[in-house]
Order: sequence, then structure tokens, then C-alpha cells
Amino acid sequence: MPVARLPPLPRELLEFGGSEDPQQEEREETRIKTEQTRWIEAVAQAAEPVFTRAKHILHEARVPEDAVETQIVDTVNTQDIVLNILETAHARHCGTVVVGRKSYHGLKALLTSHVSDALISQGEDLAVWVVE
Repeated sequence: MPVARLPPLPRELLEFGGSEDPQQEEREETRIKTEQTRWIEAVAQAAEPVFTRAKHILHEARVPEDAVETQIVDTVNTQDIVLNILETAHARHCGTVVVGRKSYHGLKALLTSHVSDALISQGEDLAVWVVE
């Protein structure tokens, strides 16, 4: 199951600072929610070519198309993403999870936590394919 993690919401879309006027507060909250939804949809649409390529690679590896599901997660914390992926994989009886991983060099490589590393260590009875 290829998974894409959404980047964090831009600061201006996190929350409205508040207002003394309840009607203004409600309008701004609605506006923020609408903008968040638009932003998430745009990011998900931008991720679609990545999923299409991943599905193509898996199809070339003779993985049946109906055996491939994709999912976009909007959690920020790496451990939450790992738990989300593991819970989804077990609930859907997946035997394999495919994740992408960006390579880093030098000190950044030592300090960077990868979702794939956590999946490999925590994903009992689950094959994890890591694509760099």
C-alpha cells in the first residue's frame, strides 16, 4: 500500500486568532476550514503522479492492480504515521507495505528519523518495501 504523508499545513491555515464578535469568529473559522480543505485537496492531487508511478512499478513487478491501495495521511508525528500504516495494513490484511524514503547524507542522515525504519522494526509479519 503506497502511502503519502501530507506536508504540514501552512501556518496561516492552522487556526484563526479569534474575534470578540461571535459572528466574525464563525465566519473566520468556516473560511479557515474551507482553505484547509482546498489545500489538502491540492496536495493530494499533486501526489497522484507519485501514486500512479508506484502502481506502475508494482504492476511491472506482477502485483495485481486490485491488490494495490493508496492512502494519504495527514499526521505530522512519525510514530503516529507508523501506527496509522500498521493499523491500516493489519485491518486490510495486507502482507506488504511500500513506502518511499528520501536519502540524506552526513550529519543529517544520522539525525533523520525515517518512517520506513520504524515500519521495519515494528511491522511484525509484514513485508516492507522501501523505495529511495
